[in-house]
Amino acid sequence: MEINEEDLSKRLLEIEYIRREVENYINALNALQMTQESLTHSLLGLSGLKGGQNKEIMVPYSQDIFFRGVLSDTSLALVNIGSNIFRNLSMQDLKAKLEKDLEEVEKNVEQIAEIIQKLQEEGSKLEREANEMYRQYNTALK
Repeated sequence: MEINEEDLSKRLLEIEYIRREVENYINALNALQMTQESLTHSLLGLSGLKGGQNKEIMVPYSQDIFFRGVLSDTSLALVNIGSNIFRNLSMQDLKAKLEKDLEEVEKNVEQIAEIIQKLQEEGSKLEREANEMYRQYNTALK
C-alpha cells in the first residue's frame, strides 16, 4: 500500500470534520438535557399544586424582579405551545403535554447519544489508520 502526503492529509481532514460534528452534537445534547431538566422540574412543581388551595409563589416581573403572589386558581394554565402562541390548558392536559414533551426529549437525547458514540468510534478508527499511515510514510522516507 503506497502512502502519500495527500492521503494522510485527507484522513486528517476527515478526523477534524468528525471532531467538529461530535462537538456540535454534544452542544445539542447539552441543550436537550437542559430542556429535559426544565420539563422534569415543571412536572414536579405541578404535582405540588392542589385545586382551590392558595399557594404563595414568586411571580417574575422581569429577569431580575419578582413579586410575591398567591396562586388561587390552578384549574387552567396559559401555556406557550410554540412560536409564542398561548393556549389555556387544564391541569390534566398540561401534565399530559409536559409528559409527552419529556418523552420526545428523552428519545432525542438517546438518539443523539448514539450518534455521538458512533462518531467517536469512527473518529478513533480514523485516528488509528492515520497513525499507521504516518508510521508507514515515515518508514518509507528513511
